[in-house]
Amino acid sequence: MVFGSIFGAGSRAYSYEIYVQVDGRWRLDKRLEGQSSNTQHANEQLEKNAIAQANALLNMGDFQAVKVLRSRERSDGFGTQSEIFNKVATARPKTMTTRPYKGVFPVCETIYDLAKRPSAKGLGTVFREFLDKQNTTAIELLHSPQHQRKLNDMSSFMRAGIYAIAGAQTQPGLPGQAERSKKLEALFDKLMSHTRNALAEKNLPAFENNDFARLYERLSQRMKDDELRFMFFFQATKVTQSLSSTAARLDIALNDMIERPMHGTAVLLDEIAASCIDSATLIQDLLGPRAGLSEALIALADLSAGKLEMPAKPDPLLEKVNRLLGENRLPLCADTLWERILSNLSSKALLSKNDPRKEWQMSRNLSHKLSSLAPESYKEAIDHAGRMRLERARNMES
Repeated sequence: MVFGSIFGAGSRAYSYEIYVQVDGRWRLDKRLEGQSSNTQHANEQLEKNAIAQANALLNMGDFQAVKVLRSRERSDGFGTQSEIFNKVATARPKTMTTRPYKGVFPVCETIYDLAKRPSAKGLGTVFREFLDKQNTTAIELLHSPQHQRKLNDMSSFMRAGIYAIAGAQTQPGLPGQAERSKKLEALFDKLMSHTRNALAEKNLPAFENNDFARLYERLSQRMKDDELRFMFFFQATKVTQSLSSTAARLDIALNDMIERPMHGTAVLLDEIAASCIDSATLIQDLLGPRAGLSEALIALADLSAGKLEMPAKPDPLLEKVNRLLGENRLPLCADTLWERILSNLSSKALLSKNDPRKEWQMSRNLSHKLSSLAPESYKEAIDHAGRMRLERARNMES
C-alpha cells in the first residue's frame, strides 16, 4: 500500500472502524481515532495498526470475516468513507485453551476487588493466550468493554477459565468450586455492566499526551478510592489498548514515572508495568538472546534488583526498567519477575540440552546463585525449588 498518495499532513482527520462478521452479520468491534494534526507517519501507523488488529481478530477463529473502513474528514466537515481491508477466514485455527494458575486466587466481593492486581495477575495467567492474540494486558481486559465482549463471545473458553480460577481459590471455609465459579461469573457480568456504563458517562477527563499524572489529578477532583482507581485505568485503557505493542504500553508508563513522578500514580503505574511484564514475549524481547535457561534466570534476578549489566548499545526501555527497579519504584514488577524465576526453576526444563550429565552441576550453581540474589520473601521457595531440581538431576544421572 502506498501511503504517500493517500495521507495529507495535518489536512484531514482519519479514523478506522474494525468490523467482525458473526453468523453472516457485520458488527462494529472497535473504532480507532486519529487527529487532524497527525503527521503522515502517524496516519500510516494508525492504518497499519487497524489492519493488524483486524487480522488478530480473524486469527482468533471466532469470526467468519473482518473488514476495516477508513473515514476521512476535512476541517470544513466534508467526509468520505471507504473499505480498505476485507478478509475471510479460510480455516479455523486451533482452539484457544486456558492455562492453570498455581497461585491462590483472591476471594473477590466487589468488581473493584476483581480489577486489582492480585486478581489481574491470575486472570492474566489463565487467559494468557487470549490476551496475547488480542495484543492486550489483563488491566485492559478488566477495563475495556470491547475486550470483555470478545471474551464473553467465547463463552465456553471464558467459563473454562473462570472455573479454573475458582479452583485456585483454596482459602478455608469457601463453598464448592462450582458455586465459586458461578459467583465469579456473576461478578464478571457486573464488571462488564460497570464498564459499559462508564463508557456512556460524559465529561470525564481524557487521557491526553500520555500524561497519567494529569489524568489522575483531574479525576481525583471528582472521585476517590476504588472508583478513582477504576476510572483512572478505564480512561487510560481507551488509549493504551490501541498501542501497537506491550513494550509501547510499558514505555509510556515508565516515562511518566520518570518525567512526572507523583505519589498518587506511583502504585498505579507499577500495576500497569507489572501487567505488561506478565507477558513472556516482552521479557524475551527485553533480555534479548541468552545462552540458556540458567543465564536467562540469573539475568532476571539481576534485573529485579536493577543490577542487570547493560550491553554496549542498551535498549532504552530496558534501561528504564533497570533504573526504576534499582530505585525500588517498581515493587510489583520485581515480584512478577521473581514469580517467573520461581516458576522456571520449578519446571522440568533442562539447563543443559546438549549434555544431561552436566545437569546436576549446572542446577547446583544456579540454585546457589538465585538463593544469594533472592529477596527474603522468596528465599525459602527458591531454596525448595532448587533442591527439587537437584533431586531430578541426580535421578537422571542414576
